Amino acid sequence: MATDERLDPVKQPPADDWTAREWWRRAVIYQIYPRSFQDSNGDGIGDLEGIISRLDYLNDGSDKSLGVDAIWLSPTFPSPMKDFGYDISDYQDVHPDFGDLADMDRLINECHERGIRILLDFVPNHTSDQHPWFQESRSSRDSAKRDWYFWRDAKPEGSLPNNWWSQFGGPAWTLDEATGQYYLHSFLPEQPDLNWRNPDVVAAMHDVLRFWLERGVDGFRIDVVNMVLKHPDLADNPPHHDWNPGMRESERFLQVNNRNYPDVFDAVRDMRAVIDEYAERLLVGEVYGAAEEVAGYYGGATLDGLHMAFNFNLIIGP
Repeated sequence: MATDERLDPVKQPPADDWTAREWWRRAVIYQIYPRSFQDSNGDGIGDLEGIISRLDYLNDGSDKSLGVDAIWLSPTFPSPMKDFGYDISDYQDVHPDFGDLADMDRLINECHERGIRILLDFVPNHTSDQHPWFQESRSSRDSAKRDWYFWRDAKPEGSLPNNWWSQFGGPAWTLDEATGQYYLHSFLPEQPDLNWRNPDVVAAMHDVLRFWLERGVDGFRIDVVNMVLKHPDLADNPPHHDWNPGMRESERFLQVNNRNYPDVFDAVRDMRAVIDEYAERLLVGEVYGAAEEVAGYYGGATLDGLHMAFNFNLIIGP
């Protein structure tokens, strides 16, 4: 078998050498779903201590380990777990089922001692409806955080604010009885969408990135990054004339105003600028779309967008 430098752990950068440029181009990144990976205390739930106990299996510097270069953790944040942790109620803490911040700090350090980099999931499109931001936003139409999310009245004839559908089925709008307005959720009703046209939201989410970068994480996988910027007027999507009953309900309309909207590239560049404040960090995006749409997330000729994007066309293509 031909020699592959990537597979030889002896030739990997030592744990204290974090200046190797573009390490991710040849890296093996291993995804970990913390809840099911390794339980360290017998409560039936995987945890950060369990991950630490298996790091030598992932890469101990010998050819007997898997030799992975990085791990990507699915969400580890406090969450009601309506969507497997992608409904986050606190971006700057650890779900108690998995441990605490001290455990996360130890995991980061233990990874780095073995030359393993660590990526976290970053979920910028929406929060949990239990997040303090949303709780404050829904408290009153006059709330200082009202515009952190999307609140709209029904149309004059009483119909929903627009024709957008949730990615999980059904309308993307739920009525808040207390204030009499609808809020937007691209996924579950328990996952209200953040308004990335509000500069306070952008600043807060950039602070989330910096919080974890300061703790030593090596980058992020950005969840549904292609949905964070919508049409500024939340305009209706045009009908999908080729839709048939075998397709998802959310595909009844062409999702041109709520997915891959051109403004989203600016949001990605701004996230990349935050990442670039730190040496050799990685930004990976979950992006659905045609090849030319996915290519745009890299930033064009300047390459100031994502370092990498998921290519789902390899999976769903003929």
